[in-house]
Order: sequence, then C-alpha cells, then structure tokens
Amino acid sequence: MARLGLGEMLGAGPRAVTRYTGTLLAVFVVQTLVAVVCMFAVAAVLVQAFAHHPLWDDAVDGDLIALIACLRWAKVSMFASGGIVFGAVLLWQLATWFLVGGLYGVLAQRPEGRGDTARCFGASGASTYLAYARLALCAIPGLLAVLFVLLIGMSFVATRIEHALTIPELAFALALGLAPALLLAHVLSTASDYARIELTLRQETHNPSVVFTYLSSCSYVIGRPVTLVHGGLGWLCFAFVTIGYAYLSQGHPMYGAEGAVTLFVIRQGIALLRTAIRTGVLAGQVELGRTRPLPARRVEPKIEAKG
Repeated sequence: MARLGLGEMLGAGPRAVTRYTGTLLAVFVVQTLVAVVCMFAVAAVLVQAFAHHPLWDDAVDGDLIALIACLRWAKVSMFASGGIVFGAVLLWQLATWFLVGGLYGVLAQRPEGRGDTARCFGASGASTYLAYARLALCAIPGLLAVLFVLLIGMSFVATRIEHALTIPELAFALALGLAPALLLAHVLSTASDYARIELTLRQETHNPSVVFTYLSSCSYVIGRPVTLVHGGLGWLCFAFVTIGYAYLSQGHPMYGAEGAVTLFVIRQGIALLRTAIRTGVLAGQVELGRTRPLPARRVEPKIEAKG
C-alpha cells in the first residue's frame, strides 16, 4: 500500500469535519452537558459556603489575599468541589470511550445520511467500548513512565526555577524540564490513537489482541515520524486557540448575568473549535491507519469430531 503524506493527512481533517458536522455537534453537546452539570453542582456548593461571606466578592474580583482567606475558611467546600470535578472527569472518561469509538467508526466507514451515520456511530461505539477500556489499562505503565520522567526533569531544573529573576528565564527552565515528559507523552498518546484505529478497523476480521495492538502501534508511531508531526500540529493548533483566547480576554472583565452568559457562549465557541481540531486530527489518523499492513490473523485450531 502507498503511504500517505502529511498533506493528505491534513486535508482529510477539514473534509471529515464538513461532511460530518452533525456528528461533531452531537459529541460537542454531550461534552457541554457534562460541563454544565459539573459547573452548576460546583456553583451550588460555593453558594452555600460563600453567599454571605463578604470577602468572596473581593476574591472573585482578583484579591489574592481574600481568595486565600476564603479557601482556608471553607476547606470542606473546596474538597467537595474537587470531588465533583473528579467525578465529572471520570464520567467524561467513561463516555469518551464510546464517543471516540463512534467517531472512529464513522470516519472509517463513511456512512451516508443521518440515519446510517447514527447507526454506524452507535454500533462502533458499543462494539469497541470494552476494547478501549482494556487499551486504557495497557497505557497505565506509559503514564507512570511519563510521571517519572517529569519528576526527573523538574528536579533537574529546580535550581534554575528557584533562582530565575525574569519571566524568560523562568519560561526557559520550565520548558527544559517539561520537554522530555511532553515528548514521551506525545509519543504514547499518538500510539494509543493508532491502536484505537487498529481495533476499530480490524475487530470484525482479525479480532486483534489489545496488548499486541498497543505494542505494535508504539513501534508503528516510532518508525513513522509523520504520525508525530501530524499529531503535534494538531496540538499546536489546540494550544494556539487556547492561548489566543486567554490573551484576548485579558483586560476585558465581564460583570453581571449578561457578562456571565456572554463569557459562557464565547468559551463554548472556543471549545467547539477545539473539538473540531481534534476531530480533524482523528480523521487524518484514520486515513493513515487504513494503509497499515494487516496483522497476522489468528488461526483457531480445528477439533475434528470422531466417529
């Protein structure tokens, strides 16, 4: 099979986003619902703790001392808010296995029409769910390796960070300490992406082993730097949108209910754009995943009946 170049992979993203805009919006709606439920739950906890606390208004306005005082005064509420956020993240992770499996199925099979797309999405998400869960377990050692490299890198630059006198010096020290862990995390996350693609494309015909698929995907990614470049460009676009939003929002505070609604709408627009970027990256990865050679097929031993 001919190998795809970076240009073909990048071009597959916009085509998939424009073709399956409804699927993208459906995934985004689920993401928004989880975020809204988490936001209202945390808001209810904070209202009970700080609604009649005069320092909370100053803390919201940016008074660091008032914020620290409020956090010390209501530690239980902070732990409760953290528990709600952790539960929302866990719920989203469980939902992600289904949603990503559905997206991969739609991008791989390219169904026509809303009905066929919905059936393909649901069938693919359900059939790959347990395989993706096992794949997440296979990725745990890699996550531990990333944390180990991160600790080593940060300990290496701890003295530089402690004695940094300017923002550029601090940024350089942080970049130096984080770079090895980020590179390793990028390699492993990209390998997980291609392992999910392999499980989606080959599950019906080859019934691949999850562990073998993950290890072979790590080898595949390391042997083809275009996979890392393509994924890295996606994360750069993701970071550019996020940093651009943070930069433009500086110095433009929004107060009152109208400001809160406006801020929520703008943030959701940024979240939708980031979801579209991620979906475009997945589409390019699926196009390249099609060109991977088929794994050796399992041959089940035949048992002949006697007599």
